[in-house]
Amino acid sequence: MIIYRYFAREVCFTTLAVAGIVLVIAMGWRFSGYLNDAADGLLTRDVLLILMAYRLPGFLELILPVSFFLAILLTYGRMYVDSEMIVLKSCGLSPTRLVTMTLGLAAIVVSVMVPITLWLKPAGEARVAALFREQRNLTEFDTLAAGRFQSLRSGQRVTYAEELADDGRLNGIFITELRGEAGPGPKDVVTVVADRGAQQLDVDGARFLVLRDGQRYRGKPGDHDYQVIEYEEYGQLVEKSQARARAQRRTAIPTWDLESTDPREGSELQWRISIILMVPMIAVMAVPLSRVNPRQGRFTRLIPGMILCFMYVVLLSTARSAVEREQIPMTIGLWWIHAAYLVLVAVLLRNERLVR
Repeated sequence: MIIYRYFAREVCFTTLAVAGIVLVIAMGWRFSGYLNDAADGLLTRDVLLILMAYRLPGFLELILPVSFFLAILLTYGRMYVDSEMIVLKSCGLSPTRLVTMTLGLAAIVVSVMVPITLWLKPAGEARVAALFREQRNLTEFDTLAAGRFQSLRSGQRVTYAEELADDGRLNGIFITELRGEAGPGPKDVVTVVADRGAQQLDVDGARFLVLRDGQRYRGKPGDHDYQVIEYEEYGQLVEKSQARARAQRRTAIPTWDLESTDPREGSELQWRISIILMVPMIAVMAVPLSRVNPRQGRFTRLIPGMILCFMYVVLLSTARSAVEREQIPMTIGLWWIHAAYLVLVAVLLRNERLVR
């Protein structure tokens, strides 16, 4: 029991360290994309952290198993290099006992993966889809940031507001856009400035930005014949946000609602189960791969092990797509990959003489 606690502490600490590093990199990359969308006026700033929180289970779905596999390689490899394994074996730790303890550690990871894969990730994906639907219903001025020029309508309009009040009122407004038919010729530039403004709804439900005390300029760049209008009140049609539409994804469907007979939903169901089954498989595979000669160093088999692990994930992903396109029967699905890796693990254990 003392030896098991020692193994568990070392492997769990390394798993958390590796998963933390990879998670920060992956979430940073995703967050930068959301920041670009917010800068383009496609998302409001207050939903960015909420989106990242809902995306977290999706990141952990793959990061946690791979980190656990690398943790076993690194921890066991260090113990072989430091001759700790030799001491433990002299104290009665058999190869079979080592595999059994590794499966015990894998059971801990599986207990964490089950709620993440079967419940938390689908729920998070559903909430992300709901947030994007809400963002599509916002107007361009709902996503406007004070004191910053914001390009809208595919670059055809630029909007600026010096101040944004909590009640939706704007001060120091500047709007300029290109108008005219598509073609090589110059287009009219319409520029509207106003001291203040607020959004209003008409009887048909259309939303307008009512500007007060300003000027409107229209003309072609390079010409001196500009039309200038001074107004006390001017209505500007407000368009909805251009947040990208996202169709209902199979990853957002609750696990208990997936139809196993439907290729699209059945492939997703098999994927979720396969991610869980992969944990004990790669855990046992890491045991023979971590066995190194102390003179060779602990990283001797790290790269081959990583290649085998990533091939496992890639094959599962490819098979899922093939099942969805009905190129692979549902009865075969993703299960043949587990069978192939089960044979591979048995061969590795036999070659390393870890099983009799």
